[in-house]
Amino acid sequence: MIDQEKIHNQSLSSDPKERIKALEQLKFNFSALPDKEKAWEDLHRLTSDEDRDVRWDSAGTLISAFYNLPDRVEAWKALIKLAADEDNYVRQRAAGGFVSALSRVPDKAQVWEDLHRLVNEGFDPFVRWRAADALGSVFPDVPDKEKAGDDLHRLSTDEARNMRRWAAGTLGSAFPHVPDKAQAFNDLHRLTGEKNWDVKRRANDALCSAFSHVPEKTQAWKDLLKLVADEDRYVRMSAVDSLCSVFSHVPDKEQAWNDLIKLAADEDRYVRMSAASALCSALPHVPDKEQAWDDLVKLTRDEDI
Repeated sequence: MIDQEKIHNQSLSSDPKERIKALEQLKFNFSALPDKEKAWEDLHRLTSDEDRDVRWDSAGTLISAFYNLPDRVEAWKALIKLAADEDNYVRQRAAGGFVSALSRVPDKAQVWEDLHRLVNEGFDPFVRWRAADALGSVFPDVPDKEKAGDDLHRLSTDEARNMRRWAAGTLGSAFPHVPDKAQAFNDLHRLTGEKNWDVKRRANDALCSAFSHVPEKTQAWKDLLKLVADEDRYVRMSAVDSLCSVFSHVPDKEQAWNDLIKLAADEDRYVRMSAASALCSALPHVPDKEQAWDDLVKLTRDEDI
């Protein structure tokens, strides 16, 4: 049987190692403790401990036990405070729990305010990135989507590559909820022209996900075609797969079909294979099915097996 009184006494010990032992017990046994209010008081006190290692461990315990904590609003405040800790390792440990914890916090307006502040004022790149990641997850629930959309726009132009990469990935899921879709599309359009392959790949995935909501679908299709010709193979592979997914939403399906036919003759074998597969999915949406059938028959004579 778990001795909660022993855990409590350990949390009050003058020895940091004993306080850490208390945290380990709280981490793995919180749900089984009879007096959760008392356990939460011990944990909450340890999040402000003078010892760095104790604060680091308290951040991990806070994240692990978050679901069972009686006061999740105060727990969230404690996590945000730890994310601004003077110690780099403590900050990163706390920030790593943003996404898993935020879904359990009832006051989404406060969550958004805290994340917004860390994204825009955070001095730690890792904390900014994890706060931005969490902001993307909570986007549908934020009360001020116009302001949140402005955050996404600003982060898409951030000097830190990781923030631009994050913005590229988040715009896809957030796009249906963004008030200014023209601005959001312009950001995606710009990000597809980034030098970094991962930013481009994420921008491609976002375009694919958001395509039905994009105001400039013709330009979005051209952006995907441009990515198919990218020097990075992984970007090309992702882009061709996206063409298959978005074909039904393209305004000029005849031109889009011809684009796929050309790609079926691409020098990259994977691009040819993916384009051929895309033709299968695109066929029901092509206006001139007789011509499309002739194109498919020609491809069956291709020297590539």
